[in-house]
Amino acid sequence: MSLKNIKLIVADLDGTLLHDDKSLDQNIKSVLIEKNVPLTFVSGRNVHIIQDYIKELNITLPYITNNGANMFLGDTCIYECPIDSSELKTCLNILVANKVAFLAYTNQTIYSVGSQDGLDEFKKRLIGKCKIVEDANIADIVRESIFKVVMIHPNMERVKDQLNSVCDKTLCMQSEGIIYTLTNSDTTKGKTLKKLLEYLDIDANSVLAFGDNYNDISMFEVADGVAVENAQESLKEVAKYLTKSNEDDGVSYFIQKNL
Repeated sequence: MSLKNIKLIVADLDGTLLHDDKSLDQNIKSVLIEKNVPLTFVSGRNVHIIQDYIKELNITLPYITNNGANMFLGDTCIYECPIDSSELKTCLNILVANKVAFLAYTNQTIYSVGSQDGLDEFKKRLIGKCKIVEDANIADIVRESIFKVVMIHPNMERVKDQLNSVCDKTLCMQSEGIIYTLTNSDTTKGKTLKKLLEYLDIDANSVLAFGDNYNDISMFEVADGVAVENAQESLKEVAKYLTKSNEDDGVSYFIQKNL
């Protein structure tokens, strides 16, 4: 296999370019330098908890956050697609009625409603990096531009169906495992990747995308996808290529071997 015309690599972070302990693929820096190909991130993470990796790889290209709801160049947001405020209010009331804890994200503030161990772990990552409002009021939340709502609940599949049945402009989807996200329905990793490629004037045929989870499917519909070995089966089914797991540095292994 030879992929000679690749001009850009885009990669998901958690479960893909990151090991389970959240450290970067240990060979990615040297391999990108050797192969002289740029890389940027297309991640579900928000801008604050992506910064350490931006600096570590010295990424100067735009990067995509919040599952496609935002695109940043450095510290500047160059594209955003918030959730419709009227539908957001409806959705948050449904979550409260179903006792689903959630985090609602702006670019500066995280609003927390309810408590859940997994969500508390997300909040710990954000301490000192942005403002966190505990026990937030829904009326205050819907006045803000909210780009992503993250939920974890054992009955979330049923609640997801309820949310999607009442919304036209908002989409609830499984992100990874038992984690679900709510975003504008015009927002996916794939749709914002298209905007990134327009911005950079790069053809999708020259792009290679790496991922591991449900929210990467739309990205693989835009560019040739490489699924890491630990990826969800549904993603492997739409991937053009497979590589080693995130724990085995599957991204750098594939680039080293094939570019």
